[in-house]
Amino acid sequence: MERFIFMLSFLFLAMPVIVKAQQPPQLVTDQTQAFIKGGFVVKGEGVPKEGITHPGQKELTAKRAATVVAQRNLAEILNGIRISGQTTVKDAALESELIRSSVEGMIKDIKPIYEAYDSLKEVAIVYISVGVDGPNGLTGHLLPQMLSTLPQPTAPAYAPPATPPPAPQQPYDALILDIKEHPFKPALINRILAQNGEMLYDPTKIAQNILVERGAGDYTNDVGKAKAILSERGAKNPLVVKASGVVKFTDVQVTGDDAANIFTANQKSNFLEGAKVVFVLK
Repeated sequence: MERFIFMLSFLFLAMPVIVKAQQPPQLVTDQTQAFIKGGFVVKGEGVPKEGITHPGQKELTAKRAATVVAQRNLAEILNGIRISGQTTVKDAALESELIRSSVEGMIKDIKPIYEAYDSLKEVAIVYISVGVDGPNGLTGHLLPQMLSTLPQPTAPAYAPPATPPPAPQQPYDALILDIKEHPFKPALINRILAQNGEMLYDPTKIAQNILVERGAGDYTNDVGKAKAILSERGAKNPLVVKASGVVKFTDVQVTGDDAANIFTANQKSNFLEGAKVVFVLK
């Protein structure tokens, strides 16, 4: 629910207008918090261009300078975002001119969501924001180009046991992964592996429109909030699984029994193909 509300707010803030809020928005620069809240919010400060004396021109040039600083700050943050495993946005941009251009173009196109100017101190502040998911967010701008550059996982696809676990009376229609006990990192692509290393969930294999809209899934810090998020997506009976470990910080590992349960439940509801997955972090 928290992420859903944030994304509704972000869609409004992302409109090409300057929002005259009474108070500046809350900064969101930590990557884990950004994935939980649905996006980043960064700040820049600027001063008037040297030699200008007209008050209106001072304010205008100060705000322009603050916007450039905010864009630079956002670029530094985005470069460190993990795509999958050890691969970051910066790594992908170095490998591909198209990706580098996409990152730069996205940042330049972002409009301020809040700006203010102190005429006494002659300092402007500007806030800009970008969402994680959606066509106007990181997944929409970057993932379609990045998918072709991602290292292909070497893990084999999950092979279900010969004797599947008994089906529950009410079919599971979503998945909640509790990873609070492990050093997990949100990424644009978070996979799920069985204990033996077989691939149970690879978001790059789901439909691109779903991947752009939802990413690898949702993120929160509480199982109750996870259930609320999935309820908004129409899920009524999510399967809750405790992770047994992580691989390269971004891939979640589950026990053999849990892998079998997830596989069997998904055979009936196809929730993995719909990215109806929530990762519960510290």
